[in-house]
Amino acid sequence: MIAATNNLSIKKIDSFLSAVKNSVPLWALGTEEISHQNGLINVFKQLSSATAPFAEISAGLSMLVWQQNPLNRSAAEKCMQLNASACPEALSRILHSLTSRTVPDIPLEDLDELLQAGDQALVVRHLFPLLRGQDGLSWLTHSWETLLRMGNAELPRTALDLINWDDDFYQLQQRLKVQYNFLYGSIDEAMHELHKLDYDIWSLWMDYMEAELLLRSGRTEEGTQKLAGLWKENIWNLNWGQKLHSLLNPISTERALDESDQVAILLYSWNNGELIKNTLKNVADSNIGNARIFALNNGSDDSTGQVINEAKGLFRQGCYDGTHLPVNVGAPAARNWLLAKPEVRKGKWAVFLDDDVELEANWLEELLATAQKYNNPGAVGCRITSTATPRSLQSADYHLFPPGDGVSQIEGLTEWIKIFDSCRNGLDYGQFSYTRPAIHVSGCCHMLNMKAVHECGDFDVRFNPTQFDDLERDLRASLGGFDHIYAGQLRIGHIQHSSLAKASNVRSMAQVFGNKIKLESKYSEHDLHTLFGKDLTMLWQDVERKWKELAETI
Repeated sequence: MIAATNNLSIKKIDSFLSAVKNSVPLWALGTEEISHQNGLINVFKQLSSATAPFAEISAGLSMLVWQQNPLNRSAAEKCMQLNASACPEALSRILHSLTSRTVPDIPLEDLDELLQAGDQALVVRHLFPLLRGQDGLSWLTHSWETLLRMGNAELPRTALDLINWDDDFYQLQQRLKVQYNFLYGSIDEAMHELHKLDYDIWSLWMDYMEAELLLRSGRTEEGTQKLAGLWKENIWNLNWGQKLHSLLNPISTERALDESDQVAILLYSWNNGELIKNTLKNVADSNIGNARIFALNNGSDDSTGQVINEAKGLFRQGCYDGTHLPVNVGAPAARNWLLAKPEVRKGKWAVFLDDDVELEANWLEELLATAQKYNNPGAVGCRITSTATPRSLQSADYHLFPPGDGVSQIEGLTEWIKIFDSCRNGLDYGQFSYTRPAIHVSGCCHMLNMKAVHECGDFDVRFNPTQFDDLERDLRASLGGFDHIYAGQLRIGHIQHSSLAKASNVRSMAQVFGNKIKLESKYSEHDLHTLFGKDLTMLWQDVERKWKELAETI
């Protein structure tokens, strides 16, 4: 238990939750995704005349958004506008300097084309000389995020060194240096640079990053204490509260494998021989108890068939089954083929793994322990990240927006199914390391309750070759009365990206849009309102319980 250091009370929590639930119910989706953050800032500000505490929330969230995105001019303007009456002098100076400087007219389309090409030599040749010039900060503003993501530590480090930093922007330079060290350096280096920041300018971001660095260094009690102090002053931050509750209430994995003989681990692959070889070895090296493994060669003409045959030697006798199909039947049918195996159908859990994942040793224990904690839900998933440095988020917890809300991406079609992607390919700062209900979890690592499969059906082959088949099955199971749980305390690395994210040409995008139209046609407006209502109700029940438990604990 963490000793109380302020008078956070159940009454204060009740008052806060009641006001937000009645006025801004979509707050429960999360407070990290930037477009949602900006929407929340505007809504809380608009409602602040009638509900005074909302002004504090909009000001605090605008402060955090700018501290997370310090090169974003509009974020700086919003932060200055909403915090004008309570800005420390150092913060006022840097915000004024950022928002008042002349912004040169730079060719953004050309810059985007250069960055998206991904050719690092071209970036060095064409962008770096511009960073040295008088407009260097403007060029950095539009390229920093991409430079960080290119996987070459020298690019962002050199970019920072090339800028002719004014004295007014020393703290901005230092803030970017901390971010760089967090993503590319050691924990000690990042902590050292973090403590050079001015707390009056970077307070919220500093406190969170220090907590995360402490947690990553194994100093769990100190990191939890730091996060608790931060959340108590900012109970509006949903992600911090969820993370804190998970730290204070870790799910025990003791005896999680007692019923592992009821688990089938399922993999299928098409022409990914080297990747599935690595994945099968990962599975064999992890703690899977008495689980059985079923691998399917989906019509490959590379080494996949040989790899699947040879993998038999990695597992205990009788615990591995390899299947070979003469043609590629697509993802939904491959999944159904595996689910149709008699040994799979009579079990309790079927875990689908993509053929290109890197697993933590206790991955299955975490999934099973979470399932036990949440009374055997219809599906359990986890946090999916890239495997390369810097680590980016591919999937976290998914939820529904109100049906029909927003602008349709397909001309002539009203899109009723809008998924809230809480992480939206952000960098992984630990902000989704929590467990809570979700309407859908990533198919990259998807543990299905076979009862849900028996009662609600398997994957719909109309979504061949892939895209939306796992989402559609989760929606159908949810309508059938099954809940789903996001176990964000578990991270699994995904070497490639999702097929949806990789769709970049006309042909692949047509496939995506075609399957989206199929998805829209499967559910009535009534069904989708039912799903949205169920999802939001579960989120609010979860947050109300956890916030009150936190108030009692800290």
